[in-house]
Amino acid sequence: MVLMTERHLAAADELRRLAGWNQTSQGWVRLLQVEPEGCFVAMENYELIGTVTTITYGRDLAWIGMMLVHPNYRRRGLGTQLMQRALAYLQSHRIECIRLDATPLGRPVYEKLGFVPEWGLPRHQVTPTTRSNPQNTRELVQSDWTAVEKLDSQAFGVSRSQILRRLAQDSPATLVWPAQGPILGYGMLRLGTQADYIGPLVCADTAGAQSLISSVLGIASPRSVFWDVPDDNPLANALAKTFGFTPVRPLTRMRLGPASVPSDPRAQLAIADPSLG
Repeated sequence: MVLMTERHLAAADELRRLAGWNQTSQGWVRLLQVEPEGCFVAMENYELIGTVTTITYGRDLAWIGMMLVHPNYRRRGLGTQLMQRALAYLQSHRIECIRLDATPLGRPVYEKLGFVPEWGLPRHQVTPTTRSNPQNTRELVQSDWTAVEKLDSQAFGVSRSQILRRLAQDSPATLVWPAQGPILGYGMLRLGTQADYIGPLVCADTAGAQSLISSVLGIASPRSVFWDVPDDNPLANALAKTFGFTPVRPLTRMRLGPASVPSDPRAQLAIADPSLG
């Protein structure tokens, strides 16, 4: 295992393409910039055959993502080795709680390492057929960040200001609700290689959540839109049905270590990304 560097990014993105994941090449750059000492690759005969990334949110919480193994090298223990390297890095920083979002393929690997499931997170998909005008939402401006970061940290459990601002820079839209008055919700529409992506999105108000989803879909491209919907969020599940989303793939949020950082799925309508939390 060696540290990931910029020279590995093209091969890493090819691995992502082989797996059929939705992240973009810019996503790799962002991960490497945010946690340059915590992203790793596995090499054999100068070929990149595996990846894993980490992000630390202070010392309270860390995230593991982009755990990929080339199809020709699966079932040889490489995934476990990658995870052990990522865990060694995080444990050297004395991170108390480590989380990840697991695909069905990866979940057995994580369970053997001591991760336990917290809640389901099935991916939903829709192809927008109509366009709607923004409903009491507006684009985020610089002065909104304090309120948005407060809302997000209350829902996510810790501050992730740095990653939120980077996501907003790369997103076609970051919206807040309501358009006037104190901000009570926000959401992003992001680009993916296969589909547009809703998330993160935080809003506990039913009308506000519906307005944000409607507004985001109104500016999405004509291709499909993905939404990773927390099982334990009744409002998110109800809105997914209202807007015609259907589940296409299971995901499971998992944790290693004590649940010292409260992560409330009822306060999150959409996560940021499986690689970010």
